[in-house]
Amino acid sequence: MEDTPADQQHVSRVGISRGDDTVGNLGETEHSFGFGGTGKFSTGGKFSDYGSKFGVGDTIVCAVNLESRPLAELLFLKNGTQLGVAKRFDSGPKGLGVTDTPLKKLSWESAIFPHVLLKNVVVQMQFSIEDGLVPPEGYKPWSDALQDGNGIIGPQFSSKKDCEVIMMIGLPAAGKTTWAEKWAKDHPDKRYMVLGTNLALEQMKVPGLLRKQNYGERFDRLMDRATGIFNTLLDRATKVARNYILDQTNVYKSARKRKLRAFVDYRKIAVVIFPPPEENKVRSAKRFKEMGKEVPADAVNEMLANYVLPTSKDMPGSDEFFDEVLFPELKRAEAQKILEMDKSQLKVSSKSKSRDNSPHPRAGSVASVTGPRASAAPSGSWRGSEEPSMDRNMYNYNSPQVGQFEDEFPFFRVMCLPPCTCIYLVVDVENLKV
Repeated sequence: MEDTPADQQHVSRVGISRGDDTVGNLGETEHSFGFGGTGKFSTGGKFSDYGSKFGVGDTIVCAVNLESRPLAELLFLKNGTQLGVAKRFDSGPKGLGVTDTPLKKLSWESAIFPHVLLKNVVVQMQFSIEDGLVPPEGYKPWSDALQDGNGIIGPQFSSKKDCEVIMMIGLPAAGKTTWAEKWAKDHPDKRYMVLGTNLALEQMKVPGLLRKQNYGERFDRLMDRATGIFNTLLDRATKVARNYILDQTNVYKSARKRKLRAFVDYRKIAVVIFPPPEENKVRSAKRFKEMGKEVPADAVNEMLANYVLPTSKDMPGSDEFFDEVLFPELKRAEAQKILEMDKSQLKVSSKSKSRDNSPHPRAGSVASVTGPRASAAPSGSWRGSEEPSMDRNMYNYNSPQVGQFEDEFPFFRVMCLPPCTCIYLVVDVENLKV
């Protein structure tokens, strides 16, 4: 954002994380460790001063010694100069669980990844001597782990035909993100990548603060930017074989078809989150408490008026692309009945031109919202993000340049391995003009 301090606009974080850890939270979980360009080391969401800042043209080496006893050691080098031990940690069964520990069912969950988290930068990765890596004394290149038999290749997706894309469908605050995150967590073998505006917003926030404390009056602009980022990620996702969950409202049939058109070879699944009216009110109130914002009534009413429940391609008269449609809460018949009732009430209130009689009145607080589908959630680009005519140019958003990693996402891990002598990673940071 334009008002983001200059030293925080182009940064990266380098380190390691365990194979089952969250990709987008390097250094913010118990099983990951990161060194950031701001001169901070972090693990478990706790940040401390370490080394010095790094930026354009700097080479950062991440070195791990898993043979050190009683504790493993993690240290970093900047332009060939050691910065000292950043962290000593238990790598065994009672700690990180990557040494002297039986492999889990998914073997890569018992291994560590080199991990880079990026914010408006591109990097050059070096894992071997051939890549240009100059190892510090006593350490071997990361690539040697495979040659020594200590490496495990992480999850791979060889063909798009073996992958699936799940599209969440429902009005704001229905519970789509909650369902998507739980589904991804309960199916670690699928390695789902959840894509949505929430993903981008999470990366924008200040760790440890609620969104409404982070965003304030910038929320509308942040939503515009987040929507643009989602569009860019969606475009890249169609080119990289893996499993995805598209987490937006997706109530417009035309928007659903547009987003899925490029996922030609994927198995496509629709998940409709349509809670009972009373439960919807509870979720709306919870969302409002967390976010401090609500979707404007006009925007919700417009979504409601255009809301069409999805159909699978084997249903008579269907022109959608779904192989399967799931209704985890209210089933299709009951959801359709309530949806038609809401639409009828909306038509009546529109004719009377009375907001007070609308099923989705604009309200200053959740307590005064009485409609069955009334929703409290962030305002901003809800309408723009879902209208069929959506165009990323309308957000004045410049797609980030990702250089040689143009088919990857703004954060990634490239492989994992079980116990080995040491590992490290080199990053050459370069500014982008975004």
